[in-house]
Amino acid sequence: MRADQIRTAIDQIVETHQEWRRGCGAGEDNDAATPDALAAQALLRDLSLRLSKSSTPWPSPRYLAHMTPDVPAAVLLAAFTTLLYNPNNVAAEASPVTTDLESEVAADLCALLGMPSDTAHAHLASGGHAANYEALWIARNLRSLPHAAAAGPDTRPLVAHLPDHVLANPPTHVAIDVQQNLARAGRLDNARARAATLRCTAERGPGALILAANAHSCWTKCADVLGFRPADVHRLPLGPEHRIDVAALEKLVPTLIQAGAPIAAVVATVGSCGQGSVDDVARIVQLRDHCERDYGATFHLHLDAALGGYWRALCRTPQDAIRAWDEEHSPVSFDVYSALIAIEHADTVTIDPHKAGHVPYPAGALVIRDRRATAAVATANDYFDEAARPAGERTLEGARPGTAAAAVWAAHRLIGLHAEGYGRLLGGWSDTAQRLHQAIPTSQYRPDLNILNINSAKSPQELRAHGLWVSSTTLDGADRLRLCVMKYLSPEAMRNIGLRPLL
Repeated sequence: MRADQIRTAIDQIVETHQEWRRGCGAGEDNDAATPDALAAQALLRDLSLRLSKSSTPWPSPRYLAHMTPDVPAAVLLAAFTTLLYNPNNVAAEASPVTTDLESEVAADLCALLGMPSDTAHAHLASGGHAANYEALWIARNLRSLPHAAAAGPDTRPLVAHLPDHVLANPPTHVAIDVQQNLARAGRLDNARARAATLRCTAERGPGALILAANAHSCWTKCADVLGFRPADVHRLPLGPEHRIDVAALEKLVPTLIQAGAPIAAVVATVGSCGQGSVDDVARIVQLRDHCERDYGATFHLHLDAALGGYWRALCRTPQDAIRAWDEEHSPVSFDVYSALIAIEHADTVTIDPHKAGHVPYPAGALVIRDRRATAAVATANDYFDEAARPAGERTLEGARPGTAAAAVWAAHRLIGLHAEGYGRLLGGWSDTAQRLHQAIPTSQYRPDLNILNINSAKSPQELRAHGLWVSSTTLDGADRLRLCVMKYLSPEAMRNIGLRPLL
């Protein structure tokens, strides 16, 4: 949109908002808390100048530092429009329009990731941290219910058919069946309380949390918040392409299952924030299915696809069919494409619209393959109308801005969750990352998605003096420069950004 089109749109948006206020009987003056209009104008002018002079220049082609995409003006205006009405998506009665928009966004995300439309569920969160916390919270609580049922004299008959090793590591569908039976018997709350007590015992604990060595730092916080002890957290080594060592996982998981040691979750990453690496999701899914076939017991698979989830648009046609990998034209490797396809088999997935979705902050999301799993963490409230679908009962966060739902909803409809929409945009990021990898001799590893790590004697601060914005990371025990490509750069634009300081 041009500047004059943006100004016209803002005028129309504000006028419609004032009409709404007048219809509510509030009048046009909504400045009771700030009665001095001239002072307010001066303050806003000062804020605008400060932001324009000192904000990081992420729209610049020379900005390759962090995960901030260029947000389309129409998406920003969708957020601005909604912000005027200040909806809270904790419940529909506080956000009748944006609750509906979030339901549409949830269906979008489930379809994007290939989740079954009849059972899957999604909702927005403030970001990947909150979504990851909630995913592990659900997995921990749900998977401990069968063992808790076996420990109660009144509920033991409900799980008498399950052997001990299955009670310790039930497949998700088995844990949900137990949860449903407990609810029908009126014993779910008691079992949840008993499970919480058992998780605090030294003998049981919350279970093993299995991660890659390069898993996001939020998982350290998550483990701490949810009561995982240091010994419960298993950080597996990385393979040669900075993906989780699946061979080590294939050795560890059966050992734990056969020992009757509970596994809370296995976490794989689709787009690590340090290297942009994509774990071999397809092989991990095969391991999970193999364990269920051979032992009747298995693990909860969570994918931290906060960065990489939107790349699955590369796999979808505008008609919602799966596209085959095209070796000649695909911007990602066959390994990455296979991992993207396999996302649909995960139990829970974190995906952040405010990373690769071209949406303003805050907008993360959690996608759950079977919505019934949320009953393991649900809490009732006594001040919202039950008929108004209070989302806050089954989410980690209560108050959530309706502006996020409006922004994501607008972006999905304007761009399109398929290869010709987001796939084209994100494929451009990957193509640019590949060309940068080829142009910079000290670039480490072929990028899976859009992040490069390079050797350089210069620091990010020194490079900013040249007008080039990059960040830093640690790779193989050494400090590296990290280039995060959040835009398409044509060959001419790449020549103009001035890579010489990096060479």
